Amino acid sequence: MFKKLYLVLFYLLIVDIAKSEIPNIEDRNKKEIKEGIANTYLRSMTKWDIPFDDLLENKSGAACIQWNKATDSFLKDGMFDALGYSQNIPNKNASQIAAISGCNKMKEYYKLGDTCKCEVVLTNNENQVNLPIKKFNKEKEFLEAVNLYKKEKFRDAFKKFLKLSNMGDKQSQYNLSILMFKGKGFPQNFKKSYYWSLSSKLYGELKSDSIIEKSISKLSDAEILEVNEELKSNLEKVASSGNIHAIVPLAKWHMVVPKKPDFGKSYKWLSVASAFNIKNTKAARDKIFKKLKKESISSIQDEANEVYEEIVNNKKAILNKGDNL
Repeated sequence: MFKKLYLVLFYLLIVDIAKSEIPNIEDRNKKEIKEGIANTYLRSMTKWDIPFDDLLENKSGAACIQWNKATDSFLKDGMFDALGYSQNIPNKNASQIAAISGCNKMKEYYKLGDTCKCEVVLTNNENQVNLPIKKFNKEKEFLEAVNLYKKEKFRDAFKKFLKLSNMGDKQSQYNLSILMFKGKGFPQNFKKSYYWSLSSKLYGELKSDSIIEKSISKLSDAEILEVNEELKSNLEKVASSGNIHAIVPLAKWHMVVPKKPDFGKSYKWLSVASAFNIKNTKAARDKIFKKLKKESISSIQDEANEVYEEIVNNKKAILNKGDNL
């Protein structure tokens, strides 16, 4: 009964998840793609006997890029059809504008139309490539996974549900647990069924209790404990890596999974969540705070601050590197 009261509080917590992907070159190393575009530009310039490295600063280079054809093969041996460059310009911004202008003139001369777009590639030997980012349509992916399930293409549905589950989608996690419990597309696996059903509960799925009970009835106490710890460990890794959608489920884990709620650990993660301004976490944090002993508060807050800084730094690293998420 005690845990249920706190579950009501935690079910109010909502986590918004944003995910971005590059069209047509998904699941490839984004840093390598950016370097490949720059190398292709330099290779294309040599065709015109213009060594970019010899140009005077401020200098910029632009190319008419056709992203849907930016295959590994093209980035290794291909050439851009239209180029632009500038040198000895008063500032970087002006040099980029001049390079784009030159690229557009060449694009018009060769009548390339809308087949490509002139974009800045290099400025003073610094990679300026902006990969074409589009928002990941979570709702569309989920509906496609459901349709695959209805068509009994269970393995294909599993792949989409797994991708969404790793992004913190509670419905997909619930559906994964059903697939694993029933053994559709894969042999039955009650440990995985329990893992995903418990995860979906922590992310706020209200339907999960039934499949959780069915799953744990098939497992030993040792197996249940193993799955509990595995889920906590994975949530910690996901949160620490910079993906904040795992923070609230971690706070909930410490309240609803152990036999005795750990208010200190829950308060720590809710403090981190509140620092990221995740909806409703401040109220939950303040409610848990009343359960703490005064002598432990400062040390818990210090831990929360360390975790928060780690997550912030890792989020920055992901953005700076532009590597796969």
